[in-house]
Amino acid sequence: MKIVYTNCMDITQIAIITSLVFITIIIVASGIWLILILKELKVTLHKTNRILDDTKTITSAVAQPMASISEFVDGFKNGVSFFNGLFKKKK
Repeated sequence: MKIVYTNCMDITQIAIITSLVFITIIIVASGIWLILILKELKVTLHKTNRILDDTKTITSAVAQPMASISEFVDGFKNGVSFFNGLFKKKK
């Protein structure tokens, strides 16, 4: 009696191997996609940070003269009210 071994895979094994290959491909592609999205997010956050820094610089550059003008106007008002008080006509 001679025993013959055949390496035939049945349909279930083929389906499992095919499914595993497709799932592996999908997981690898999703990982690559996630890495690319995270790199893009990093670039976007870096640009946003630069914009916010520029905005801060511009805002402080505008706020300083405005504060000086406000102090000047307040001083001018105080001076006018002081002189009005000195030269106020009595009735």
